[in-house]
Amino acid sequence: MNMDAETGLERAMKLLISDLDGTLYPRKESLNPHQREENFKAVKRWVDRGHQFAVATARGLHHYPAIREALGFDVHFIGGNGAAVRLVNGETIIKQLPCSVYIDLCRFVREQDLNVSVTTGYHNQWIWSHNDRYPRGVAAYDGIWDSIEIANLEEMNPEDGVERIQIFVPPHQRDAFRETLAQRNYPGIITTSDQDMIDIGPLNSSKGISISELCQRYNIGQDDLIVVGDSENDIPMFKTTPHSYCIDLAEPRVIQSASHSVASVQELIDNLLEEELPEFSFSGQSAE
Repeated sequence: MNMDAETGLERAMKLLISDLDGTLYPRKESLNPHQREENFKAVKRWVDRGHQFAVATARGLHHYPAIREALGFDVHFIGGNGAAVRLVNGETIIKQLPCSVYIDLCRFVREQDLNVSVTTGYHNQWIWSHNDRYPRGVAAYDGIWDSIEIANLEEMNPEDGVERIQIFVPPHQRDAFRETLAQRNYPGIITTSDQDMIDIGPLNSSKGISISELCQRYNIGQDDLIVVGDSENDIPMFKTTPHSYCIDLAEPRVIQSASHSVASVQELIDNLLEEELPEFSFSGQSAE
């Protein structure tokens, strides 16, 4: 329990866990051009009130320094859709897929000459199956091509591990290609993380699994856990608590998987902080 500085009353400390892309980092469709900055300010208000904050994202641990710098304090970071976790004490927990999955998938898309790029982190490099397939030509990705490292499949060890495989695929082909992946029976969890991204992660990892493990470790109950996201890969974390929120610009089936919808992280935090203001009484009389 924490003491509320404004009221002098004890209250439960809650943990809010937010997705990044499309959530804490707003979608481009957001009508508020300052939404990202306002989300971060809201998170700081949340922590200043004595609560905890964590991130659950498809991004890898390489992104942790950026989010730490933006917030100004350490947080639990659940990355790679749960495959790579960094706790506030610096401890990391890594789960991996066999590299043979990446090698096989790269060979498949090359042999079929598909307009798809297969990427992963390997030996401290982010490697790609192609540099002339989707998302080549998409403005949002213009800045990445100078640093593209093409995978040399013959030099990769199939017995090595990778935390996450990310597939870039044109949006109108995403769901069909996901079905193709399912038919290949890879030993991993397949999910979508954006309109043009499909992820494959280890069988024992998801945002939901890692959040449950985090809550068990720190003795956080469902009633003190709040999660917010916007994509299919957030659905497992929606199931960890009755206090689940989905950004209202998400796909309808994702919104329906959460208990509530909300316009932004800022709006969610403002509502939570307003709701927690207690109604207290003196000598049995309610405050007027």
